[in-house]
Amino acid sequence: MSREPKLDIHQEITSRIIAAIEDGAGEFRLPWNRGGASGRPRNIASGKHYNGVNVLALWVAALHQGYAQPIWGTYRQWQEKGCQVRKGEKSSLVVFYKTFTVEANREDAAESETSERLFARASYVFNADQVEGDAAPEETLPATPLFSPIEEAERFLAATGARVTESGTKACYRPLTDDILMPERTRFAGSETMSAGEAFYATLMHELTHNAVIGIMPHCAETQRQPV
Repeated sequence: MSREPKLDIHQEITSRIIAAIEDGAGEFRLPWNRGGASGRPRNIASGKHYNGVNVLALWVAALHQGYAQPIWGTYRQWQEKGCQVRKGEKSSLVVFYKTFTVEANREDAAESETSERLFARASYVFNADQVEGDAAPEETLPATPLFSPIEEAERFLAATGARVTESGTKACYRPLTDDILMPERTRFAGSETMSAGEAFYATLMHELTHNAVIGIMPHCAETQRQPV
């Protein structure tokens, strides 16, 4: 009976990071606030921060998937907190190390020697944005946007007939449902090159172009290139 090849944990983490970068994660600076996703990742059960390559791996996963919070846990850890990972959610990979004792007989002595060695173990975790339940952490956003609506832009949007939902941390046009998903207006803080209002409407108009060419160029970008 053939066995499945043993998982190379370090290679798998490296491959996931490279795949996310090649798919666009971190390529552009977002003109909206992604919440606490950029904070150091920590575990929901222990409250401790992740270390080493796990920090980079979870940062990239959060950016790639659009997660707004830096809190992670295994399926069981979330269950123990009274939360449930939503059906269909994909896990992210982290690595931790355990020690084991090795005993070796010395040829020149009657006694044996013992030593401790480390071995890597894989663990699969889910972000707080992937679970639901009363204990699921909630993100705090500003009460009001940092900009006032631009009337001309709002009238243009209404005239297009496009359906826009402001929720979450992604900006994308969804061909299957023929609607536009935008981050909440309170997330937009602007940048060195544009105000918060300019960032919001520039992002919205970008997604409207995809709405106008239904089926020609499906697009769901978690990153938004800023105008030069």
